[in-house]
Amino acid sequence: MLVLDEADRCLDMGFSMTMNSIIENLPDVRQTLLFSATQTNSVRELARVNLVKPIRIAPHDHEQNATPAKLQQSYVVVNLSAKLMTLWSFLHTHPKQKIIVFFATCKQVKYFYQLFRKLRPASLLLPLYGGMNQEKRNKIYAEFCQKKTNVCLLATDVASRGLDFPKVNWVVQMDCPEDVVQYIHRAGRTARLNTTGESLLVLLPHEEDAMLQLLENSKIPIKQIKINERQLFSPLAKIQSLLAQFPDLKECAKRAFVAYIKSVALMKNKEVFQLQNINLDEFARSLGLSITPRVRFISRSSDVKGSQPKMNSNIDNTATIMNRDSSDEEDLDGEDFLKVKRIDNSGELSDRDDSKHIKMQDHVTNGSRKRISKHKLVKKSLQVSKRTTFDDDGMPVSSTNHKDDEFYDLTEARLRLEQQDIEDKKRYKGLKKAKRITIKEKERQLKAGDDVCPTVADDFASDSDGSVNLDWLPDPDKVYRAKTTQQDASDSETLSNDKEMPRAINRKRKLLQNARDLTLNDTEQLVMNLLS
Repeated sequence: MLVLDEADRCLDMGFSMTMNSIIENLPDVRQTLLFSATQTNSVRELARVNLVKPIRIAPHDHEQNATPAKLQQSYVVVNLSAKLMTLWSFLHTHPKQKIIVFFATCKQVKYFYQLFRKLRPASLLLPLYGGMNQEKRNKIYAEFCQKKTNVCLLATDVASRGLDFPKVNWVVQMDCPEDVVQYIHRAGRTARLNTTGESLLVLLPHEEDAMLQLLENSKIPIKQIKINERQLFSPLAKIQSLLAQFPDLKECAKRAFVAYIKSVALMKNKEVFQLQNINLDEFARSLGLSITPRVRFISRSSDVKGSQPKMNSNIDNTATIMNRDSSDEEDLDGEDFLKVKRIDNSGELSDRDDSKHIKMQDHVTNGSRKRISKHKLVKKSLQVSKRTTFDDDGMPVSSTNHKDDEFYDLTEARLRLEQQDIEDKKRYKGLKKAKRITIKEKERQLKAGDDVCPTVADDFASDSDGSVNLDWLPDPDKVYRAKTTQQDASDSETLSNDKEMPRAINRKRKLLQNARDLTLNDTEQLVMNLLS
């Protein structure tokens, strides 16, 4: 038996290799069951699972509507710049409800989650999008299922299929779904197992007619509702303050802005998703951004309101929108960037300059000259320093010597510094090597029992701890003890010959006599006292 849940998605091209490998290892005699709320009727896709005499069971085919009767579906038309205010007001007016809000991109979910969490809404906020790891997804899914009220799940279409959320009161589709199939799966998160639920679709003015026609053709009943302006709350001032306070949140807002514009540009149904009717400046301000971010994948000649010029009517819209503007990239340094290489008869490129090719290139690029970046202009305006000689009075000297008027060659100076640096490294390496040899020689002499008294001091850096090696100095105790003994003998002879010396001299000599057994530190302290 082969059972496929969400069979229409599993039979897509994205899962073709996996499905083929599974089907090849199954026996030919089997029972195949395909389940989906939007089952496919494509013969080509169904043939891949080798269906024989298939039976289609569709409960809603014979009913008036394709969606459950207990699902109340409505839509509201708002401008793109008012979407954030609409969602914030909806959460404030439905504080005790269990809500799922769908967005088009992951970056929008991340931005609205971080922003609304700082605004402190009345409901618990939970994010769920494709960039999260599976462990975190399971944790958020379980937490949302356990909550019965006062919780809002901000999610992408990753939560629109295969997840059973119990007792969801509202499903809010903030961004228009890609097609009717996606709309059904989003709205199907509520009103499950004969329970009641409500679905709200938020449409832009230019999306209304085309999307409603698609829903009507699929037998989906939906009615329009009006927003009570008295219940609208605009947190724009607080949002701008938060973006100025938290740079990470501001960067997240920029990424959400670009991601939404890109998602609209990549949609296939151009009757519903009209990029040329989006005002980028107003949309950026509604997200709290004071400056409209640059959308790099939109051509400079694209037909978009706001900061982008209009698109050339002779150019295909899709190709122009996805064309990356080369002037947005940083200008490459180097004078030979646009140099045309001559092609020899052998087919190889030659680096030699050819005036004809240069003229031809100038003629080709004359109409589409690239805009010079600010960095390039500043670099061109800089002038190399000129060497000037001054006399004793401080006046510049005009010398006839050509060398005095030369410009300072930065390249030559850099080469000299690099060469000097190499020589310094070699000298330092030699000094370190000599130090290692000296230390090893001392260790060898100490092991042999010899007296280490080198006569030449080291000419290299000291140890890493900053101490100075003074092992080559003689032992001060031995030297001072010998001198003290000699002085003691001479002092005793003098005292025996002359017994009538003043008391001060006798006191000093007694001190010297008592200094026989003093150490070096005590002797130095005694001398300092005598000198004072």
